[in-house]
Amino acid sequence: MKNIFLLLISALLISSCSSEKASSSKQIVSVSIAPQKYFIKQLVGDSIEVNVMIPQGSDHASYAPTAAQIKKLSQSLAYIKMGHLGFEATWSERINGANKEMKWFDLSKGIDMIQGDHHHHHHDHDHVCTGGIDPHTWTSPKEVKLIMHNLKSYLTDLFPQYKDMIAINYEQFISQLDEMDERLTKLQSNNPGLTFMIFHPAYTYLARAYNFEQITIEYEGKTPTPAKLKSTIEKAKQKEIKTIYVQQEFDQANAKVIANEVGANTVQVNPLSAKWDTEMERFISYLEKQ
Repeated sequence: MKNIFLLLISALLISSCSSEKASSSKQIVSVSIAPQKYFIKQLVGDSIEVNVMIPQGSDHASYAPTAAQIKKLSQSLAYIKMGHLGFEATWSERINGANKEMKWFDLSKGIDMIQGDHHHHHHDHDHVCTGGIDPHTWTSPKEVKLIMHNLKSYLTDLFPQYKDMIAINYEQFISQLDEMDERLTKLQSNNPGLTFMIFHPAYTYLARAYNFEQITIEYEGKTPTPAKLKSTIEKAKQKEIKTIYVQQEFDQANAKVIANEVGANTVQVNPLSAKWDTEMERFISYLEKQ
């Protein structure tokens, strides 16, 4: 597969050497997921082109880039990685091979990363988890503030001509994040011990930040065993779960089994949405209705 990938890169580089390379007048930055594109647009608008490597609805642990994405990658000024995504770990060498001139930046810099990818109960910060590092930092406004701080620095370095615009837009977006943060803090105050159930643990950082409990159906990255499913059903009954969240890229069968057993509804969520603000507002609204 690696040899095919290298041949594809070579062919694309040759085909883009002529006037085709100048088909876009905008400078290009490559990123891993759609929310990153949203964050970049908040700071620089349409001044640059953003090449997203993992399309919405795809599993970031197993997705393989297309020829068109590789071509954009070969023309990119920088790769801004989310940090700790399975895709980034698997493809980093080959991405670097596609464009050795690219600068690399990491949006997880300075964030207190969470170990593990299963059931997290954050009534304190002294939790112990197993598994790898949870990458879903972009689903909590507190972590997004750090992400935006990093992004402001990186984009100012890459595009000094947009320094003033970036500074102004940054302050405006931080104000929006402050409002979202206040809304969640109020929810925490009004609903101590708030618990939600989801198939894949995409909101672990949000649970930690606001003292919520996130119960996951998926166990250590795998479909639950019958015994695990049974214990999850018991937990859902104990916690009086009324809504079970499922991401669009995952099988909804087990979530529906639990929902039927406990009399809950299933709701599809999309943490990888390009419309980050709309999706976050939607998820918070569901939490407020619990």
